Amino acid sequence: MFESIQLQTMEVLSTIIAHLPNVIGSVFLLIAGWLLARFLRMVITRLIRTLNGLLDRQLRGSNLSFVRISGATETLLGFVVFWSTMLVFVTIAVGLVGFSAAAAWLDRLVVFMPSLVTGGLIIVVSYILGTIARHLVQHAAAATDIARAGLFGQIAQVSFLIIGVVIGLGQIGVDVSFLVILLAIGFAAVLAGFSLAFGLGARQMVQNLIAVRHLKQLVRQGQIVEIGADRGRILEFSSTGLVLETPDGRKLIPASLCMEQPFSVITRELKDEQL
Repeated sequence: MFESIQLQTMEVLSTIIAHLPNVIGSVFLLIAGWLLARFLRMVITRLIRTLNGLLDRQLRGSNLSFVRISGATETLLGFVVFWSTMLVFVTIAVGLVGFSAAAAWLDRLVVFMPSLVTGGLIIVVSYILGTIARHLVQHAAAATDIARAGLFGQIAQVSFLIIGVVIGLGQIGVDVSFLVILLAIGFAAVLAGFSLAFGLGARQMVQNLIAVRHLKQLVRQGQIVEIGADRGRILEFSSTGLVLETPDGRKLIPASLCMEQPFSVITRELKDEQL
């Protein structure tokens, strides 16, 4: 009994001693990988900060002065670089120790890693471009006094981000055909809603634009007209109506109103106090 235990103990010790150089080599390899990963992360961080400083100097005072890589993006890129490097060294260390099953799984992960990193970078770049587009669209909309300028900027940013996510997932290997179909349906629904809202909201304006063209063929400036209960001299035509000089002052009459109510042209000359 004692001899059997002693024999098994010697076999275990022999196995450990036989693998000890590989284990020690794996430990040193992991330490070297950790140091290299920290160094690469530091390099990425320094490069991003240098790039931000260059952008601040070159774009200062322009509409693109906001363009810079955010702190969250800097942290994310450093994280990706660090753990990608560590994954490579862990895979080598596991294979060196002799864990063939784990090494094979890690090998497949390392082979898949470039596509994963590329897809992630595409998403990050789309986020950065979306942020730039949001500021540009918001600034342009505010400069032209368009209401809800912030909303248009957010729409531009979300559009860039959605496109980047779809392309990034496709690069990773995810089947995005169903997602593309859903996005196309959603975009079509939103576009149809905008078209319907614009059509309903612009109906009156379109009617006025058409009516103005007909009025210009029937009357001219200086004539006295009577439109419903309003009576006065035509001073000018606007894009959607005509301006009358009435006893109460100037009045803008929508052109479509001339087509809906009794409209008369007074040919008998009247004095101003008789208007």
